Amino acid sequence: MGGPVGLKGTDGGAHVRAAGLGALRTSHLIAKRALSGIRDDIVFVSVKNMGSEVLDELGISHIMAAEASADTTGGDTKNAAKLMSRDCNLILFCGGDGTARDILDGTGENVPVLGIPAGVKMYSSVFAASPENIREILNAFLAGTAKLTRREVMDINEEDQRNGVLSAKLYGHLTVPYIPALVQSCKGVYDEADEADEADEVAEYMVTEMKDDVLYIIGPGSTTGRIMERMGIEYTLLGVDAVFGGKSAGRDLNEKDILTILERHKKVTLILGIIGKQGFFLGRGNKELTPNVIRRIGTDNIVLISGITKLNDLKELHIDTGDPELDKELKGFRKVVFRYARERVMKVV
Repeated sequence: MGGPVGLKGTDGGAHVRAAGLGALRTSHLIAKRALSGIRDDIVFVSVKNMGSEVLDELGISHIMAAEASADTTGGDTKNAAKLMSRDCNLILFCGGDGTARDILDGTGENVPVLGIPAGVKMYSSVFAASPENIREILNAFLAGTAKLTRREVMDINEEDQRNGVLSAKLYGHLTVPYIPALVQSCKGVYDEADEADEADEVAEYMVTEMKDDVLYIIGPGSTTGRIMERMGIEYTLLGVDAVFGGKSAGRDLNEKDILTILERHKKVTLILGIIGKQGFFLGRGNKELTPNVIRRIGTDNIVLISGITKLNDLKELHIDTGDPELDKELKGFRKVVFRYARERVMKVV
């Protein structure tokens, strides 16, 4: 909810501030994508105001186990998870890393769970790679062909993140029905010195290629940040910035800000980094780049960059923009700049 308005998440009551900025709740729409067409022999247990409405809209019968307050909190999530863990074979939850932490607090590590990806921060490896993957994973789980594996629950401090400090922490593990390619990996951590050297080489090349008549939208991350450092421009490590004519054209932009700036420029290039181990370049940590923004920029005007070590860890790349049709347009093969004037073609799935 907080992503499009630039809040980087909604932990600690930030959903109230997000709503004040015009953010809309979208988790129920993502849950509907995940559960549409689900097999009808599954017995669902739900909580009022925490999923029951989605099942009602889809016409899926369910048992109402409890009722949460209309303005739900992390405490409601923990209580619901604790209640469901007594009798359910699998708990589905829809959210991000903060929700995964609440589920862990409510269930412990031994109850099978699976996350429907709907947060801004999703560094944990307990989420399906896309909402649509949920159905296939569930089918494998029910058939006994999905291996139950302990997967990492990671999270960062959102206040630190808003101040440009990335401090990820392992909070524990959840048991997840795991199928490679359908369940995302945990965000990778690399040697800072090596990563910085590789990012510097990529940044040097990108700066030499930048043109004064093109607006550059720069996505979050340390690799993209090196471009800004080489240009001597202040930037937002974990936000979206803009550059035009070698100068800053906007910092820590939300969706509305980006769309406003785009109205003033005909030539636009979006530069994005790739999340280590996960392989996502859209839909994880950069929700300011909404489908509206991507369509306005144009899918052919996206440049991907990465250090070679991070790229060598990946077999493929991923996107999860929230718009299935846009995801289809972005899939295929894309070039990734990984050294000075060196590119590698990677498959996007």
